[in-house]
Amino acid sequence: MTLGRVIFTIILIITMSVIFFSCRTIAGQPQLLRTSVSPEEIKPGDIVLIKAVVKDKHHIVRRVECTVKEDPRVRLKLNDDGIEPDEKANDGVWTLAVEVPENVPKGKFNLEITAYRKDGLPISVRTKKGEIRTLKESLLVEIK
Repeated sequence: MTLGRVIFTIILIITMSVIFFSCRTIAGQPQLLRTSVSPEEIKPGDIVLIKAVVKDKHHIVRRVECTVKEDPRVRLKLNDDGIEPDEKANDGVWTLAVEVPENVPKGKFNLEITAYRKDGLPISVRTKKGEIRTLKESLLVEIK
């Protein structure tokens, strides 16, 4: 094999590796697959279950929090530790049961569920369009 062919082969292998592993990195980033709040009809005094299903094969997600957008001081930490109401530790299903305060006003509220890294910063992911965004989902709940 000539030196030119060897160099060409090496460049081809490097190029294919970069393309292959770049695609895997984007596809392997964490995802919030599903978020939910139950029950659907919520009244003051009710116990509400907040759930976020996370796909995270590289174990980047270290914390998941729910914030009430209308009052950002309200930060609720979801757990994936196997302790009630969480069913199984480290299965990617983050949960929290919380009692709705009796004095909460009726109305619609936006909950924002955000995933965080080990260093405490929100996780950034690349969309299919190549944009960078925070790994979070919003849920609209109504207190009746």
